[in-house]
Amino acid sequence: MSARDRLASYRGRRDFAATPEPAGGDPGSGAAPRFVVQQHDATRLHWDLRLERDGALASWAVPKGIPDEPGRNRLAVRTEDHPLEYLDFEGEIPTGSYGAGTMTIWDRGTYELHKWTDDKVEVTFHGERLDGRYGLFATRAPRDWMIHRMSPPRDPTAEQMPERIAPMLATLGPLPRDPDGWAFEVKWDGLRAIARSEPGSLRLQGRNLNDVTPRYPELARLNRALGSHRAILDGEIVLVGEDGRPSFEALQGRMHVASDAQVRRLAKEQPVTYLAFDLLWLDGHSLVAQPYARRRELLDGLGLAGGERWDVPEHVVGDGEALLAATREQGLEGVIAKRLDGAYEPGRRSRGWVKVKNVLREDVVVGGWQPGKGARADRIGALLVGLPEGEDGLRYAGKVGSGLSDDELDRLAALLAPLRTDRSPFAGAGVPRGATFVRPQLTVTVEFRDWTSAGRLRAPVYKGTVAGTRPVMAGARRTGRGTRRAAEVEVDGRTVRVANPDKVLWPRTGTTKADLIDYLAAIGPTLLPHLRGRMLTLKRYPDGVQGEFFYEKRAPSHRPDWVRTAKVRLRSETIEFVTVEDVATLVWLGNLADVELHTSLALATAQRRPTTMVFDLDPGAPATIVECCEVAGWLRGMFSDLGLEAVAKTSGSKGLQVYVPLNRDDATYDETKAFSKAVAELLEREAPERVVSRQRRDLRGGKVLVDWSQNDEHKTTVSVYSPRARERPTVSTPVSWDEVERCAKRGDPEALVFTIDDALRRVVAEGDLFAPALSVTQRLPEL
Repeated sequence: MSARDRLASYRGRRDFAATPEPAGGDPGSGAAPRFVVQQHDATRLHWDLRLERDGALASWAVPKGIPDEPGRNRLAVRTEDHPLEYLDFEGEIPTGSYGAGTMTIWDRGTYELHKWTDDKVEVTFHGERLDGRYGLFATRAPRDWMIHRMSPPRDPTAEQMPERIAPMLATLGPLPRDPDGWAFEVKWDGLRAIARSEPGSLRLQGRNLNDVTPRYPELARLNRALGSHRAILDGEIVLVGEDGRPSFEALQGRMHVASDAQVRRLAKEQPVTYLAFDLLWLDGHSLVAQPYARRRELLDGLGLAGGERWDVPEHVVGDGEALLAATREQGLEGVIAKRLDGAYEPGRRSRGWVKVKNVLREDVVVGGWQPGKGARADRIGALLVGLPEGEDGLRYAGKVGSGLSDDELDRLAALLAPLRTDRSPFAGAGVPRGATFVRPQLTVTVEFRDWTSAGRLRAPVYKGTVAGTRPVMAGARRTGRGTRRAAEVEVDGRTVRVANPDKVLWPRTGTTKADLIDYLAAIGPTLLPHLRGRMLTLKRYPDGVQGEFFYEKRAPSHRPDWVRTAKVRLRSETIEFVTVEDVATLVWLGNLADVELHTSLALATAQRRPTTMVFDLDPGAPATIVECCEVAGWLRGMFSDLGLEAVAKTSGSKGLQVYVPLNRDDATYDETKAFSKAVAELLEREAPERVVSRQRRDLRGGKVLVDWSQNDEHKTTVSVYSPRARERPTVSTPVSWDEVERCAKRGDPEALVFTIDDALRRVVAEGDLFAPALSVTQRLPEL
């Protein structure tokens, strides 16, 4: 085919009177064929790879950029051939034209040709950015190809982007006495957020590393601004109020919105801005050990200042007093002082960062109360609070009496009454006489003017309680005699009767029904989004996990009237399932000794539309979860090459489960079942010594069963955060891909075993690692 004929599709798509793109006519060049990679900021940011071939440019669109390390296949969509003049084309393709957007040259040079067939191309590039041998190969779809690097990585010291870096925290204090060694930034009143950006992908993680990306769609174009860079930024999401200052109160109206339509509306009406103030990782290299001054220099070099909905705020070196005075005058919260030579300390509250506030705010722990006087004689007069201080307990920090309304005093009394104790939790002197002490389990926020020389709060004002994990059963009203044969607890304004709360459900560890209920209540806020609207199958162990159990699909007839249910037609019968919509229902299920929570992959209102696809990795002895982690890594790599995101969780038993979120209205079980079966069979063909895709037990010894059959509307899977009926109260726990990789390398099966206590600690420290299963929307490629 002549070059002119090859350009027919290209010319047919364009109006050259409207677009500055070349029409074609360059007769060719010298001996070495040329290539160009153009960064194309169109409807979606992508990179166009073009290779000179027979008088035209063979072209591929690469959504996630050219891979710079071997072993990673990336999607490359074959597009129409382009004229040779496109080797030098840069410019703006106008709106309304095909491919509208900005085209810039990312790299260009020459290449050596090793192989060129209809379904495979191998070349060695010689460019400034792109060098080494690469392969392109067609997949089953006619336009879908993959590209991968065949040479060793250009930068052998480059590392994979870490999945999580916990944000560094500042200590509260005065301005440093040696200001010349410090930089000073405005302390913004917003939501702390770590931004992870790779070509074609942006994720925002909150302070606890929970995924908050779906709530702020207006920040998505930050990914475009970073172009081909792979970077991890630290910053703050702020919402500027009508007075021109960041308003945390206004931001709260954006933080908990669940409806997609409402999120989109608020993104237009009340858009947020991302203020990036640190750079933690860039293009294969961690920067956390670099001094702050160097990190800021690299951050400034990314050109993010003054963006559409993002910015890099200026910082001042040496003159913190003037900046603090300016923030005070403008009604801002204060400043953050950062040591110029200081490293970034992930997850630590460090003295290398000092927050200097115009109005001080602190979270303190309640250790007791002082009775009131006058009108408050029969209730709490002031809270006695302290700060945790190692193994010595609480360091007494003073009394808090201001800011407490009558209603709040009543609420605090109900919270604190079950926690009363005769022993003071405070260390040292200064605690007033006549105090009533409580176990230190309730944390409250206070605002105050300053610290006294004795370490007490000066003029503190109560601002509210901090969400915690106070045990529900601590406040139970006993209704039995002697041993606690029954109890009543208040949850969500509802009374739940708990029979035999001291009954041991896990004999090996002595874990009781009360312990199970406390866990379900504490994990509830994190677990509920994964249960709401789904058909629940109960797995009840009335005599403990070593006794008989039974499954219960139909909602028990003796349920409270506030327990929500859903009637679903399955096969030839209609079943009324329990659906869990609140913590009170979880507590009620705990009373039923419903140790395990099994849910469908679809919502009850659309039971034939799975929201996710699952692979249940089940090891056959002597294989363990270690081998499951190895197989899970293969699955993740395969999905990543297809542009799909996956999340993992332990089964809580022996294996591991990999989920591919879909969250689309058009997903079907026919689609997910066929796709998962094809993937499992492909893995078995490629690694028959490690993987089996069939259920036959005689084939499973020492191998990992990749069970794809769970993708069926009549089957259920154990829910994330569900306890399991094992010897210990283990939990189906979400894990990071870093943890999966470490487990596979170290060969320690116990590394991924988590109990109910472990699961709670992980949620507090890391947030919901399984949140992407609810928020990520993606489509499976055609087989």
